[in-house]
Amino acid sequence: MPAHTPERQARNQKMAQDYRDGKTITAIAAAYGLSLSWTGRILRQEGVAMPPMQQGVKRELNVAPVVRDYQRGATIQTVASTHHASYGTIRRLLLREKVAIRPHGGQNAITPVTRVIAASAGRRRRKR
Repeated sequence: MPAHTPERQARNQKMAQDYRDGKTITAIAAAYGLSLSWTGRILRQEGVAMPPMQQGVKRELNVAPVVRDYQRGATIQTVASTHHASYGTIRRLLLREKVAIRPHGGQNAITPVTRVIAASAGRRRRKR
């Protein structure tokens, strides 16, 4: 494994100090242009005492715009891209907020009601 450059070592130490000074992992990641998981890894390598990881690094998302975008018709993937989060993070947030998740396939999705309608339309009536 290549040794870290002096610039990178200084950056990592500054990141650790930023965390100790009260900055959030999200703010540090944004300031240095790094992902949340990589930022957490660097901080742990620098000896920062951090809470144990459960499901990745906790995200700071503004819930109202996420829910609003989805309810206005955006796909989960589009909302995730817009808010710089993963599909899973957005889906869990929507479920936690009790938002009804649309079926896959958008307007072309086959729901139980359309399945019954399609099945009955395809039947031919027998003559007696």
